[in-house]
Amino acid sequence: MTTFDGVHHDRLELLGEGLEYLSQGFSIFDRELRLAAWNGRFLELLDFPGEMGTLGRPLGDFFRFNAERGDYGPGDAAQQVEERLRLAAKAEPHCFERVRPNGMVIEVRGTPLPGGGFVTTYTDVTERKRWEDDLQQARSRAEEANRAKSAFLNMVSHDLRTPLTSIRSFAEILEGNPGIDLTDRKQFLGIIRTECLRLIRMLNDLLDYAKIEAGQMDWHLTEIDPRRLAEAAVASMAPMFEEKHVELALTIPAVVPPVTGDEDRLTQVIVNLLSNACKHVPEASGRVEVVLCCSPDEVTLSVSDNGPGVPPEKREAIFEEFRQVAARDGSLRSGTGLGLAICRRIVTHLGGRIWVDASREQGSAFHFTLPIDRDRLAGEDGVGEHAGEHGVGD
Repeated sequence: MTTFDGVHHDRLELLGEGLEYLSQGFSIFDRELRLAAWNGRFLELLDFPGEMGTLGRPLGDFFRFNAERGDYGPGDAAQQVEERLRLAAKAEPHCFERVRPNGMVIEVRGTPLPGGGFVTTYTDVTERKRWEDDLQQARSRAEEANRAKSAFLNMVSHDLRTPLTSIRSFAEILEGNPGIDLTDRKQFLGIIRTECLRLIRMLNDLLDYAKIEAGQMDWHLTEIDPRRLAEAAVASMAPMFEEKHVELALTIPAVVPPVTGDEDRLTQVIVNLLSNACKHVPEASGRVEVVLCCSPDEVTLSVSDNGPGVPPEKREAIFEEFRQVAARDGSLRSGTGLGLAICRRIVTHLGGRIWVDASREQGSAFHFTLPIDRDRLAGEDGVGEHAGEHGVGD
């Protein structure tokens, strides 16, 4: 038969075992601020050595251990211990979060006991804090996106209205003046054509972005010769550079491995980079260079210019949707602010990367990569080698 004392003893053992299995650490310090009860989690969370878990150990020993290993930051250890003991002696309820040097965030919650002293719990809230921080960052990004989208809508409505107004005005001049001389007529028609192309580019950006967002972009993946791709894109943009008297140079190796991609979309990426470069370089003294190179795993195409460049703090923002970033000289070009965002979506979809060089002090250098299918090339063996030799001979 179990006696009352036996039941009491069993319950104490059960309580002790239960406290050891708590995910929280806990400690009890008596009115003399000496350790009266604790569990292993208390020592583990605060990274105290096991020998510190002894009955009657002064609270000051724990504070001193923390101070001497730098947990309280720079300062005199004795003074840090004294300040904390003075606060502990007040035995007031307290709750705060403490970030340990290893990055762990611990919620410390102390409650005074009726007879003096206090009981304290220690909870690892690192994951919760990380989740809260991520949620706050996501909320901030969403708010920024909403602001950017509102600004974008205002900007697009203005930028769409401007070319339309210009087209209408010059069309009315031509209609109302049938006898206008040939030189003026050609000039006005040229302006109308330029503004129409500008509208087409803006509308294409909007349509492409809408398709990407809806997951309805049409992809036509084929084997592509990067040399031919770069040459064709540069040739298509040459008239724009000639009109502005900007030098356009292309540097490509004799042999470049083929890649898998969507030729039209990749041409769109190169043309967008070239168009941006042409807009930002100075007329008559501008220079834009396209360089194609390859490593064992990827092909890289770079477009560099001698324009004002991108501010270092904006080198990631320029790839965000609805963002137009002023150059170092403060200039801001018209457009939807979607071109580079679409480029990033295309390149990423094809397994590549796109970025702007952060090491340049003057001008801009944009790079994007496409992976080389090494398994396919290995399967071709001699066929690839002979094809490369034929290309060099040509």
